[in-house]
Amino acid sequence: MKRITALNVLFTLVFVFICSSGFAQAGKTETGTASFYHDKFVGRKTANGEIYSQEKLTAAHKSLPLGTWVKVTNLSNDSVVIVRINDRMPQWNKRAIDLTEKAARQLNFISSGLTKVKVEVIPTPGTIPLVIERPSDLPTEHIPLIKPTPMVVPAAPVVELATINDPIDWEVFEMNLPQNQKKKK
Repeated sequence: MKRITALNVLFTLVFVFICSSGFAQAGKTETGTASFYHDKFVGRKTANGEIYSQEKLTAAHKSLPLGTWVKVTNLSNDSVVIVRINDRMPQWNKRAIDLTEKAARQLNFISSGLTKVKVEVIPTPGTIPLVIERPSDLPTEHIPLIKPTPMVVPAAPVVELATINDPIDWEVFEMNLPQNQKKKK
């Protein structure tokens, strides 16, 4: 009974994590107008607490979860940029996404200020989403996260000690010091 409860809790936590991340919406697309931030926002905090910079590849969106990665395609020239959502746009705004100046430069619409784009939610770059549709899809074999490698230690240099062949004859000499220089006991 405890094992079933633990598995239910585990699956619930995984489901909540997946739903709260961009994986839940991966593949979701939206078409609309893109703009880019005004310089007056530089140095201010974004919705997730980061300091805004025009030189980052980030964007603002009305509803996508913060931290979601999106691929933005300029429909007029087919240029593409990948950005992370780290800020919010007002709900009344008619634009689909608000990009940084660096992202707008990569999409080649700085001079026009606005452009038609396709916004597509993608998985976090560098990760492969694990698709689990039923418990039988879980891996059954051990998945090594760290592969231990044998440590190679260089051989220490061999030091040969010299052998003493000549015996030393120690003799004790008593010194006669004048009376005023003798140590007092």
